[in-house]
Amino acid sequence: MKILVVDDDPIIRKLLLEVLTNDGHQVNVADNGLEGLRLARRQPFELVLMDVHMPIMNGLETLIQIRQLFPQTAVAMMDSYPDQLVREAENRGALTCVHKPFDLEEIREIIRMVGSANLEERQSRC
Repeated sequence: MKILVVDDDPIIRKLLLEVLTNDGHQVNVADNGLEGLRLARRQPFELVLMDVHMPIMNGLETLIQIRQLFPQTAVAMMDSYPDQLVREAENRGALTCVHKPFDLEEIREIIRMVGSANLEERQSRC
């Protein structure tokens, strides 16, 4: 699966890049929403894992633009503490919000869920 990780925390980016790549996924990373949006415009992603609170362009602003440009792309938000931005992101089409620190199995379950949905969509077009 093609996955984009957008998070201003270098430890989170490195962890998800290494783990998800080892799981067999194609992973790109960005350290803010503007960079994430730039990468999303260059190539399609099946899943975006994105922090809510980031400098330059926060996760909610990025989510809104990604949903407008690529409505089929699944977006899961990540955050250290729930607040109004998380609720707004869910109202704007975020698949879910994973609370940090997260268990990697939570991320893998989201990937399985998105993969199953994509498979069902491809089969329904046949």
